Amino acid sequence: MRMMWFPIPGKAVVSTSAWWEGFFDADYVRIWGPRFTPGEDEAAALWRILALAAGCRVLDAPCGYGRVALPLARLGASVLGVDQSAALLEEAERRRGDLGPERLRYLHHDLRAPLAESGFDVALNLGTSLGYGTEDDDLAILRTLAAAVRLGCAVAIETIHRDAVAAMLAHAVTPAHRLPDGTLVLEESRLDPVAGRVETTSYWAGPSGSGRKSASIRAYAISELLRLVELAGLRLRAALQPGSGAPFEARGPFFGGRVLLLAERPV
Repeated sequence: MRMMWFPIPGKAVVSTSAWWEGFFDADYVRIWGPRFTPGEDEAAALWRILALAAGCRVLDAPCGYGRVALPLARLGASVLGVDQSAALLEEAERRRGDLGPERLRYLHHDLRAPLAESGFDVALNLGTSLGYGTEDDDLAILRTLAAAVRLGCAVAIETIHRDAVAAMLAHAVTPAHRLPDGTLVLEESRLDPVAGRVETTSYWAGPSGSGRKSASIRAYAISELLRLVELAGLRLRAALQPGSGAPFEARGPFFGGRVLLLAERPV
């Protein structure tokens, strides 16, 4: 269950009440899927940055339709992908090919509740997968991830952050694009500076029909994320640039863009 967006000033106002329960469906795969970078590239970067090895146990939570879980399993990891969206998990199963359950398993589960399984070498929370509900919801998710990894092992969080969102708004980034089939997608967003939430409504129209979806995501400042990480019993190991693994620096017009936070469960 992942979302990628590029906010612009707008008038969209949506409720924060469990909007995600109906958001991540077949339309999500069709409309948002083409916007993500290839999962193989992201998996290869994580493999290198996290020093993963064949046979390591990886928790991808949430995993969506297996965009990163599948290539990680193909690289040799034993992956458990967890998501609350049955529709995305169905798509993930459709895409798995002949990869067996000893390398890749999927579980329908709400991450606000603890997992029955633990002992993972790393837990991944990718693609701005926090901030959907309340701060308590996110703390519960982080505690689930912390409890799932072995002592001394890492929880990796890849996300947007509030400074980058504010910079995108200030530079009036326009999030209109066309899909390969000609479908036009437009997003209208606004940042509520008091609640720290980005309220977004997306519209699309094309050969396969038209539609709209609304979302509300808490855009945490990195310092706010670190506070939650610590409350979850984790300790920051490093803040990195996704992809390269270089130290994160808030430079450029978008204050460094997305960030990869590596935290560990203390021994």
